[in-house]
Amino acid sequence: MDERRIIRRKSFTLAPCTVDDGAVETDLLDYVFHLFTEKGTAFAGVLYGAGPTGYRLALVIPASPDQLAPFQVPLTISPQPVRRLTVEQATGRLGLLGLLFLFFIDAAQGRASVLYHRYDGHYGLITPAS
Repeated sequence: MDERRIIRRKSFTLAPCTVDDGAVETDLLDYVFHLFTEKGTAFAGVLYGAGPTGYRLALVIPASPDQLAPFQVPLTISPQPVRRLTVEQATGRLGLLGLLFLFFIDAAQGRASVLYHRYDGHYGLITPAS
């Protein structure tokens, strides 16, 4: 394949929801990840299937379970802060690490974003609406 590039950009309002709501939407729509605003912290986060519990949550600012809105699904919470990267840096990192997606803070906009592999081998970028 020629050089991969971002060929799809989506922007939408990150709806506030609980981890449980995010898990339901992820499962119903068969998403690899779900980008949303966690209701208890009001932080942008991404929920995805991983880890010993089945779900993992990464927030732009790490939080403890008691800071989140009440939830029931088994969950592992990432203790790592989300990296601030340019879109170009995120693209390079995604390709280098061989990940399906990369949650990062866009250095130009200062906002949470997700860069992901598309079915056609190129990338898609999701950013919150202004």
